[in-house]
Amino acid sequence: MGLGKAHNRKQLNEGIPKLTAGLWLLGMIVIGFLGFQALTKDWLETSFLALLPANEQQPEVAKAIQQHNALINKKVIWLTGAPTSQEAIGHAQNLKQQLEQSRLFNKVVLEFSQQQYIKQYQQLFPYRYQLLDAQSRDILAKNPDELIRQNLEILNSPIGQMQSADFERDPLLLFSRYFSAQNPIKLNLEQGIVVLSDQYRYWALILTDLQDDRLQLDKLETLLSLVNSAESQIKTAGGELLVSGMPLFTAHGAESAKQEISTVGVGSSIGIIVLLWLTFRSVRPLFLSALAIGSGLFAALVICVLFFGKIHILTLVFGASLIGVADDYAQHFLCDSFGEKDWNPRKSLKFILPGLSFGLLSNLLSYAGLGFSPFPGLQEVALFSAVGLLVAWLTVVLLFPLLLTGFKFDHEPGIIKLTTYWEQHWPLWLLKNRRVLSVLILVFIAGGLWTLSPQDDVRLLQSAPAELLQTADKIRSLLPITHDSQFFLVSGKDQADWYQHEQQLLERLQALKQQKVLTSVEGLSQYWPDENQQQQNYQLLKLKLFDSGLVERYMTELGFEKKAVLAELEQFKTTETNTLTLPDWLTNADESKQSLWLGCNAGRCQSMVALTGITDLSALPVLQDLPGVVWVDQVESVSSLFARYRIRASGLLAVAFSLALAGLGCKFGWRNALTIMAVPVLSLAVSLAMLGWFNQLFSLFNLFALLLVLGIGVDYGLFFFMAGDRRASTSLGVTLSALTTLLAFGLLATSSTEIVHAFGFTLTAGIVTALLCAPLVGFRGQKNDNHG
Repeated sequence: MGLGKAHNRKQLNEGIPKLTAGLWLLGMIVIGFLGFQALTKDWLETSFLALLPANEQQPEVAKAIQQHNALINKKVIWLTGAPTSQEAIGHAQNLKQQLEQSRLFNKVVLEFSQQQYIKQYQQLFPYRYQLLDAQSRDILAKNPDELIRQNLEILNSPIGQMQSADFERDPLLLFSRYFSAQNPIKLNLEQGIVVLSDQYRYWALILTDLQDDRLQLDKLETLLSLVNSAESQIKTAGGELLVSGMPLFTAHGAESAKQEISTVGVGSSIGIIVLLWLTFRSVRPLFLSALAIGSGLFAALVICVLFFGKIHILTLVFGASLIGVADDYAQHFLCDSFGEKDWNPRKSLKFILPGLSFGLLSNLLSYAGLGFSPFPGLQEVALFSAVGLLVAWLTVVLLFPLLLTGFKFDHEPGIIKLTTYWEQHWPLWLLKNRRVLSVLILVFIAGGLWTLSPQDDVRLLQSAPAELLQTADKIRSLLPITHDSQFFLVSGKDQADWYQHEQQLLERLQALKQQKVLTSVEGLSQYWPDENQQQQNYQLLKLKLFDSGLVERYMTELGFEKKAVLAELEQFKTTETNTLTLPDWLTNADESKQSLWLGCNAGRCQSMVALTGITDLSALPVLQDLPGVVWVDQVESVSSLFARYRIRASGLLAVAFSLALAGLGCKFGWRNALTIMAVPVLSLAVSLAMLGWFNQLFSLFNLFALLLVLGIGVDYGLFFFMAGDRRASTSLGVTLSALTTLLAFGLLATSSTEIVHAFGFTLTAGIVTALLCAPLVGFRGQKNDNHG
């Protein structure tokens, strides 16, 4: 009976690894099936704007920002330069062919057709007595004779000769004035092409819109290739090319992220392979490590795409760095095989499972902190990393016992002698010099924290080449039509209420324009008068020009026949009830003006007032004291959101440390818990001090990096605490774990994107400190045992 039970127990023990491996395989087949469905669609996000949170303000503000961004998110401006305007136009005509052949754009505009202006003129002309520009209205109200005098000057000038065709239909030139004011920036046209100039060159303008604003990676790569090719060709022909637009900034960001994924992914992979080969001298550990990492990354990618619909390319930069952390579990398992002679994988798993599990929980807790932020980019990193680590952990726990059955290393790696020597002598040196070192560390930490200052600018998310920024500034100086990112949102309970509010705002803005606070301002009510204003315009004309007889005298003196004069008077009389509605006006307006109107719904009418060339931002938010006016500064609002969540993340960090301490205290006792937690606490303090001493960026992202330092620090301290008589193999596992993690996260510190660099720098400082402090945990106990 006893032999039968033992035999059954043996069969059960042998069957458990097969069962757990089967469960792992089933799970990966399910993930593979889901991945086949998810990854065949457009799943990669490249737009910088996708990293930003949905606006925390009212829905209408979010809608305005979305509409504002949609307009700029697919526009690319091209300027071809040459010593003469004809050469510049020639370069532009050749470039236009290239752009059309690329099939990237749904609109390529070189020749600006007069048909649009003619159609707009014809549609608005019947309402000419209701439509007055602000300057004409002001002159009429104060001194109508001055308007007549100006008309006579215009008619006797070269410009007047050009307007003679419209003179018979618009003898007072009122509609000509209004129509001219619709386009305040006058652009020089040659052959229907906009030609700009500076003191060195002439520039021909091409405006393009991408086919869609999804900015897929392959299209961004094509765009960059197209720009480089066109630049080379035009330069060879003796010209110059300037290109700018949000898609180009996105393309450069995506290209940089791709290179960083390659650097981090390939660099850390090669480093890990070399390190593992030198340590284990066997293909099987390399294969198992690759399996744990690969399954974790693949599962993370699939789950993220299923959950979010798309995954940002910057998430993959952080994801590539996960290689170093995901490999930790495999290394702790493999390194434990050097701890005893009669090693077997099931017995080893039983010994290291508490440490692996608590390390996983502390890491998951850290990544959960990222998930509570309102930033889609950080939420993606949190889910990607959490799923990646969990699946890597499951691979080690469920699959390794079967794949390592019967496996035993037949050598002692050279590095274990180094790590054993270091683990035995380094703590002794620290304890021997603890007084001096304590003072030095306290001074170092205090000095670093004193110089630490937070930076919450959202623009640090994007790393644009200096050359691209200079080009954008150059184009803006040549073509001052690009609106700034800040704007006003104006609302009212109905159209009349909205109109009144916007007019009050525009009046204040015109005063600021006179003070050079901004270059120009654009609001719908500058161009379209509401029904009430249209009637006021008509009555003003009636009072000042028609009823006074001024029109008759003016036309008679200019030689108009009596019949023409009477026809003008009759036409004026019959159009008294004409009213041009806003929808009718908008159908003939250009795209930029149409985009300013947000519509009327739910008892509210809204529009945006766009600004250009702001020189003093502080003078504008105060205008929110006007009724129905909201100042919208997307950069500032998201930056302030960064600042608020940085403070919240600090609290989250404290909560995470408290939870980890409580968990350890319940499991190992409070004294031991404090000893283990000293490792991540000191690591965090040193990381922050390093940021201060080296003048590094300190923002929300650094705090989330510190959450990971917490997880890693607890991991290292816990493994040394539980090592017992296996401190040699534990020091090997922790050292390899730290080196591989440093290979991954340390490479992030080479990133050209400020926040990615700061993330990598913070983690590098924390991991190095954790590695140096961890051997102190449990060291005294071992020394006492030896003495015994």
